[in-house]
Amino acid sequence: MSTAISAQLTPRSDPTPHTCKLKVYWKTTKEWSDADIKNYHAAAPKLAEDARTSGRKFTCEDFVLEILCQFASKNGLPVKLTDGVREYRNMDIYDPDYHENYAQTPRGFIDMVMVTFGAPDIQRAGLNTVRLGSSSALEAGDVLALALDAKGHASNNTAHHIQVVVQKTEAHIAIYQGNSDWTIHKPVTWINKLLKRNSADPEQSSYAGRTPEIGEFTSTAGEHWDYKNLTTKSEQTDFLQYFEMYRWNFMGFNN
Repeated sequence: MSTAISAQLTPRSDPTPHTCKLKVYWKTTKEWSDADIKNYHAAAPKLAEDARTSGRKFTCEDFVLEILCQFASKNGLPVKLTDGVREYRNMDIYDPDYHENYAQTPRGFIDMVMVTFGAPDIQRAGLNTVRLGSSSALEAGDVLALALDAKGHASNNTAHHIQVVVQKTEAHIAIYQGNSDWTIHKPVTWINKLLKRNSADPEQSSYAGRTPEIGEFTSTAGEHWDYKNLTTKSEQTDFLQYFEMYRWNFMGFNN
């Protein structure tokens, strides 16, 4: 297995042995293979339903992280995620600035990453994900990133909402999604910052996550994909055109 953990070398002039302390949230026992990826796609619908009915609340990006990390941790597979703060690995060189406050468990890892990982981090193709060319390539567990609507265009096509596919047929795409409440908007965010509260932290009572929702896209004449949120009953015509499509960079997690 080629997966490796590296630490900064000590100066050549320093003969003192250096001990690397690891933080292990779950042990990596094998690398991702084509078979593991196939198993992930097969397991994603149940993992999504388990998360939805767990009683936990999730923001949209946190919900897709939950599914990925639950599968990886149960199967001894590596996860390597990058956001604007740092790179996160399930087995990593111990750093008290990041690791001290989180339990050495899969839940600890998931909660740690959720604090800084955002919807735009799904768009880090080549690191966190790989880009899919069309809806025909979608499988359960793949990710839809809402980035091409007016709000996305206003921020250079930056994703601001995430959905996860749980079923795909020629004319139907079923999705689950987390969501955020009104506390992620100003001036509440300013007040929370002053009070040292973080709406992105799932361990805090101020967390903005909501109970996951269910939705579906249905094709119209084989061209347009109309959307209905089956939880709120809201509808959008030809909505899939505003999404970019991604798959986790499973093989990249091996490096």
